Amino acid sequence: MNNSVKTALIIGGGMAGMEAASKIGSAGYNAILLEKEDHLGGIMKQLYGSFPRWDNPQELVGQKVKIVEENPNVTVKINTTVKSVQKKDESFLVELSSNEQVEIDAVVLATGFGFFDTSEYGEYGHGSFDNVYTALEFEGKLKEMESWDKKDLPQVVAFFKCVGSRDRSKGYPYCSKICCMFTAKEAGLMKDINPDAKCFVFYMDYRAAGKEYEEFVRSVIEDKHVRYVRGRPAKVLPENGKLMIRAEDTLMGVPVEVAADMIVLANAMIPSEATKELAQLFGAKTDQYGFIDYIPGHPTQTGDRVFFAGGCGFPVESLGAQYQGAAAAADVIALLNQD
Repeated sequence: MNNSVKTALIIGGGMAGMEAASKIGSAGYNAILLEKEDHLGGIMKQLYGSFPRWDNPQELVGQKVKIVEENPNVTVKINTTVKSVQKKDESFLVELSSNEQVEIDAVVLATGFGFFDTSEYGEYGHGSFDNVYTALEFEGKLKEMESWDKKDLPQVVAFFKCVGSRDRSKGYPYCSKICCMFTAKEAGLMKDINPDAKCFVFYMDYRAAGKEYEEFVRSVIEDKHVRYVRGRPAKVLPENGKLMIRAEDTLMGVPVEVAADMIVLANAMIPSEATKELAQLFGAKTDQYGFIDYIPGHPTQTGDRVFFAGGCGFPVESLGAQYQGAAAAADVIALLNQD
């Protein structure tokens, strides 16, 4: 790191944070990239597949990590968090969990999102019944299933959408935006692993507002033969080694009963604990739910010399996170150029 040039701190080593760090470093400024885990990649690192082009997430993460690590102006610090922040006139003095102090001229918050606690939906059995998973947990199961014998693969898998999202009584009134897409992706991947499996998606409606998104969902329904059932399941009960699901198909006006081997819950995305803590430390603006909010007229800025990108602002897919990371970097570079 060159001590004679300005420095930006990027907090969060997911796709948004890596994009911001690499762009700032490529502009000739110092970029310090903090990641609390022992690796870069964020949630993307945990995924088995991606949408809308079925790209390999591990390859996408690997490419981005390589770009960051090869940039001489980017310093990566894993297993590291922020302990304290002191605002100076045109900079911040930041103490890290490694007991190191760094003086920075701008910060980009890229701390991603967390997940709604499905225990609020006790009727769905997550944590009580075997083979009920959250969507992120199911990504890990998909990886495991690659090595399973065909006879051990699940034959019936049900996916419940909007678990916590769009539910004022138990969860959050907002739509988490990307659940529809990753649910379609996971159902499609399940069919790839076991073409004989029957997959059901229980939904209120599906939202596919993005380039190639509608085509992606339609291909899962029409080409991979995943059945979409418009209706919210009432309850899940174990019965004869299966998970019995009862719901009403509101389009057909008929009751539906499915005996599933596995159930996957698309639980709502919420602000992470790190986002809440860092917003207070850096004086960032937040909305009513705790996501980082922007200053009107400045879509990547949330405070004095404080910017943000990715899921800490609202749930976003990996490509969108990278777009936002690049946009935040552009604003940081403009600020440092003025300095």
